[in-house]
Amino acid sequence: MKIAIIVGTRPEIIKMAPVIRVCQQRAIPFIIIHSNQHYSPEMDDIFFQELSLPTPNYNLHVGSGLHSNQTGNILIKIEPILEQEKPDLVLVQGDTNTVLAGALAASKLNIKVGHIEAGLRSYDKSMPEETNRVLTDHMSDFLFSVSKNQSKVLADEGIAKEKIYEVGNTISDALFQHIPLAEKNSTILSSLAIEPNNYLLLTAHRASNVDVESHLVSLVNIVTHIANKYQEKVVWPIHPRTRKKIEEYAITLDEKIILTPPLGYLDFIQLQKNAALIMTDSGGIQEEACMLRIPCVTLRENTERPETIEVGANVLVGRSLDKALAAIEAWRNHSEYHWQNPFGEGNVAEKIIDAIQQISVTNPEKRNQDNQDLSVTVIGLGYMGLPISCLIAESGINVTGVDLNHNKVASINQAINIFDEPGLDELLNKVIATKHFRASTQVSSSDIYLIAVPTPHKEGRCDLSYVLSAVDSILDVAQNGQLVIIESTIAPGTSKLVSNIFRDKGLNVEVVHCPERAIPGQTLHELVHNDRIIGSPSKSAGRLAQRLYSSFVKGEFFSTNCTTAECVKLVENTSRDINIAFANELAAISDEIGIDVFETIQLANRHPRVNILTPGAGVGGHCIPIDPWFLVENTKAGDFVRHARKINDQRPIDIARKVLTELAKTKGKKVALLGVAYKPNVDDCRETPAEAILTELKQANVDVAYHDPYVSNWKCPKLNSLKQAEQWADLMLLVTEHDLYRTEQPKGLLLNNCGKIINS
Repeated sequence: MKIAIIVGTRPEIIKMAPVIRVCQQRAIPFIIIHSNQHYSPEMDDIFFQELSLPTPNYNLHVGSGLHSNQTGNILIKIEPILEQEKPDLVLVQGDTNTVLAGALAASKLNIKVGHIEAGLRSYDKSMPEETNRVLTDHMSDFLFSVSKNQSKVLADEGIAKEKIYEVGNTISDALFQHIPLAEKNSTILSSLAIEPNNYLLLTAHRASNVDVESHLVSLVNIVTHIANKYQEKVVWPIHPRTRKKIEEYAITLDEKIILTPPLGYLDFIQLQKNAALIMTDSGGIQEEACMLRIPCVTLRENTERPETIEVGANVLVGRSLDKALAAIEAWRNHSEYHWQNPFGEGNVAEKIIDAIQQISVTNPEKRNQDNQDLSVTVIGLGYMGLPISCLIAESGINVTGVDLNHNKVASINQAINIFDEPGLDELLNKVIATKHFRASTQVSSSDIYLIAVPTPHKEGRCDLSYVLSAVDSILDVAQNGQLVIIESTIAPGTSKLVSNIFRDKGLNVEVVHCPERAIPGQTLHELVHNDRIIGSPSKSAGRLAQRLYSSFVKGEFFSTNCTTAECVKLVENTSRDINIAFANELAAISDEIGIDVFETIQLANRHPRVNILTPGAGVGGHCIPIDPWFLVENTKAGDFVRHARKINDQRPIDIARKVLTELAKTKGKKVALLGVAYKPNVDDCRETPAEAILTELKQANVDVAYHDPYVSNWKCPKLNSLKQAEQWADLMLLVTEHDLYRTEQPKGLLLNNCGKIINS
């Protein structure tokens, strides 16, 4: 991926600086195109030098001029550069003519456009910037809004929500990164002979304030009146355009107004953070004042930064002396200001680049080429490992899938699917044919190792034997700088344990946990579309993991630490287990008091804030019955979790005893279990409640057989048809509600999965 970063003014250079630095840190190819919209070197080159930014690759030397001429000149000069450089994405920031021309040129060349500060609206059509904002937004493919206000504006204007990314403002990055440098290096206060909190800071450059003589006179009169009323100096770093107009209109300035030429960014930060109050018509300075907790009086009737008003950091006064005085009087009654900063905490540029990398801006063929430099080994080719391997390989990444079962490996290499999962047959055939995926019994050295092995529940604890075996196999081939991702469901603290194993061997290998959250029957769809939690020990490890998952995931990414990530899935499934336990306990209560539990739940769920689950024969699968034990295995707290687990473990035994009671009434000895998979319409029998029912019935010397349209082999004889089950059994128990049993309801003595007679 290659990015073209287009700037033209001081604010754009400052706000793009953090983005440029992130590109440098991540080794993302980029070029800088500078329109030189400001004609003064002091408004231009000083910022590249002071911020230690690379010299622009292209300088258009456009200079000032009428809006139409300036925009047209930028467009004419920038288009051939984009044709030559062929970037995948053009990034622009703000609302200048440079922004509009850059976005327009890219759009006409079918290059993706990313707009930073998208969705800002003043709704003042007299401001040329307003037109630039609106047009740029509607040409853009990535719209990086500051807050929910701008996101709503964009959505209300019909822009697709998937294009909108609410990230904050990169000015927060620039400001927080440079405050320490400003405090250390700037001497602006001493050079101007001013003291902290004993002066006002003024900026004014908007055409509506300075291009009309009467407007500029009114503005100067306001500033002069305030300076004399409060006997404070006003520092005014003056824009060349504004200075020119003051000279043209022969306006005399009060001696308390200190004019300075345009300042470097560090000096200006130091002036802002030490001012008693800021007066401005700049949108960016409204934000900076808010973040620095310096009260701001905005010399405009509207603002595209409504957040500053909402949090109480800014007041709009236009060119009204009365409003300005009222605002300043209100500010002077406070010694400290505690509003919240709505613009970000210094990581906005990373969010922007994360979003760009998450959704590839290149075409599929080029994306596959970009991925060919990455190698991945997936250990464990089970229900999750094989689908994940195929999805990664489909993106062009070379994947080796490892499994100890030689027959499974041989079948996979012949493109023979071993699981009944929609879409997996076609996908496996595709990645085997392209040679991006192969199966093996041996682990080979790779950039990334992804562990997707089982973690059984053993005596109330997470059995890590398969995970640790996988780690041992990685140790034989691992090299410094490689990454291990654990997809397997694990107890909190496991990632740290595995990380220590590599460290003890002297290997610099980081360990990330990214829990899978997909279910059989919808595995491929959910692996692609579900959000992803990435728990990592460092930003670099998290970025590499996200690069891998970005090759196929369309959901959002959420970063956290490893232990939190380990807990997230456990908490999700524990919550489900507790809710199921309540439903099962409610069924037992209903039996005792003689009411229909299903009717009771149905009526209770009519309340908009109630969602009781349906009781059943128990809880199955490899997640919900297991994960609660992993969550509490090393804690004293969690009695409620353990009790819910006991209720659900006891449930199939209680159902089996109901079966025995009904069977005794018929003096029969044969029971058919209908559906033995752990959930409807899949072939997965892991932790199925049917197994506990079978055990209980066998202990009572009952003959048991099963019927299941999805499960070909199980722990007791199979009945090949429903008719055979009806003829053979004295009683049938509907354990798993496959769709077949809804369309072809069995005839004969049939109990539902709560042990109630359905028909007889």
